[in-house]
Amino acid sequence: MKPPSNLPYRLLSLDGGGIKALYSASVLAELEPHRPGFWAAHADWISGTSSGGILALGLAAGHSAGDMARFLEEQGPQIFPQYQGLLPLAPARQVLRQIRLRGKYPPAPLRRALTELLGDRVLQDLSTEVSVAAVNLTTGERTVFTRQSHPTVALVDVALATSATPGYFPPHSIGGELFADGGLWVNSPTLSGLVCARPHFSGRNELQVLSVGTVEQPEGYRSAGAPKSLPQWIQRMLHASTYGQAALTHDAVAAFLPHLAPTTRYVRVPPPVIPFDSLGPVRMDTTHPAALALLRSCGRAAGQNLTSDPDVHAFLKCSSGA
Repeated sequence: MKPPSNLPYRLLSLDGGGIKALYSASVLAELEPHRPGFWAAHADWISGTSSGGILALGLAAGHSAGDMARFLEEQGPQIFPQYQGLLPLAPARQVLRQIRLRGKYPPAPLRRALTELLGDRVLQDLSTEVSVAAVNLTTGERTVFTRQSHPTVALVDVALATSATPGYFPPHSIGGELFADGGLWVNSPTLSGLVCARPHFSGRNELQVLSVGTVEQPEGYRSAGAPKSLPQWIQRMLHASTYGQAALTHDAVAAFLPHLAPTTRYVRVPPPVIPFDSLGPVRMDTTHPAALALLRSCGRAAGQNLTSDPDVHAFLKCSSGA
């Protein structure tokens, strides 16, 4: 039975960013006491990319944001192991893996963690609609995993596909085809989620969107001067690409959302500005305790500030009835 048109339709969108998804999870964890039930019952649609896709799948499967924050804190150091001190062979091995296109990190720890989190469920087992972005390297096309388009694909496979970031993890195979990180084309998946969800919110009088960013690199790049090596150029270009995608998505959603329903509310939770001297602790694969603590504290502060926003309050207020 289709929900009444007077009930708002709610879409939650979660950016990609490796371990920086701990920021997003911490934002949502701070909001949880202010809304009824789990996100799986409260949101009509959850859209995610890369680690944001993992968050989307975890929330849709019934985990709380607090659960997901603990998952990232506990499993992050195993997924992204850090090497310090007199261990020259370990970093060298990572470089060799990258040169051979196998990824900096082996996928086995990530698969084990995801299996423990998501079990053997497939997309059609979820009661909440999701859209998770990836790239099909076999066909060269973009892919969005939903309950309708890929009902029998395992949640673990979707999570491994959307988070197979080039240079960090190898491509993931599903049904004989290779998939990679959806951040290659839509690191901020709000617009993609709206496109997929549109048939479901057609006829609703109110559409509410909450989009949570991840911790971007700071404007402190300005004080760092021009890149001085190829790795620095690559890092700067990747940042410009993902940041530009997110900015364009935000502008597009802000411009076109009012045309989709009589009443619309859109909140984009931006990443905080990180001082340049703290740049190291917020890289997407840095899981030192200081990095995790910074991400967690930034997310908590942002979540606490959001509770006074009237549009966020409306998003959290009551169940949508979907």
